[in-house]
Amino acid sequence: MIRVIIFSLLTYFFSTQDNQLTQESEKFNIELLYPGDYKLGELDLKMLNGEWWGLFVINNSSYIKKVKLKIDTLEPDIQYDWEYRISVSDSKNCITLFKGLDLSEREITLFAENQILRNEEILPFEFGPHHTFFNTKLKSVKGVGDVMIRDYSIYLNYNSNNNIYSQELFVFQCYEEELFINLIWAGDLDNDGKTDFIMQIPSKNNNEIGFNSGLFLSSYAGTEEMIKMVASFVSSGC
Repeated sequence: MIRVIIFSLLTYFFSTQDNQLTQESEKFNIELLYPGDYKLGELDLKMLNGEWWGLFVINNSSYIKKVKLKIDTLEPDIQYDWEYRISVSDSKNCITLFKGLDLSEREITLFAENQILRNEEILPFEFGPHHTFFNTKLKSVKGVGDVMIRDYSIYLNYNSNNNIYSQELFVFQCYEEELFINLIWAGDLDNDGKTDFIMQIPSKNNNEIGFNSGLFLSSYAGTEEMIKMVASFVSSGC
């Protein structure tokens, strides 16, 4: 009974953080999607309509181009109820898919791909005029029953002309684990001269089941911000 209560509290903590991020991004009507297999009921096929763009990485360079989605119906197997497979031409090099952005086909300087941000460390990923980097800070440690919960603040930083500008992106909560966040890709996607990125964001249950990711764009940032999350995607995992 005690473990059930603890699990419910943790689910509430993670769901609250996730809801705040995703609700704010939904107003932009931008969709984020990944090539791959999806379970029964996981994917709303209506979102697949419209114009889609793919972000590709190959030989340490990246580019975007307009793509056509291929949707294959899958037969459920004994272990997993897979329903659809989403693919595009050259899916193996496709990082992610977008809809709702004003883009043009072009090459994009790649600053980072598939890097890991760990507890209380600095992760630099762009060394241009802004010298962009992440850092984390342990915000609090608390116990719920016999479970230790660690809250880490995740910060984006620009070091420009010896001035450091910081923005707290979100608080990532871990229990009985150390911080481990995936920076999926970083570069100037919206072509405004500033770094954009796709990274793992909070989800309920400490991301143990499934994976949440967010698209952060500099061109959508408010007056007191450097970046804004404009889209997110949740996969249930396997």
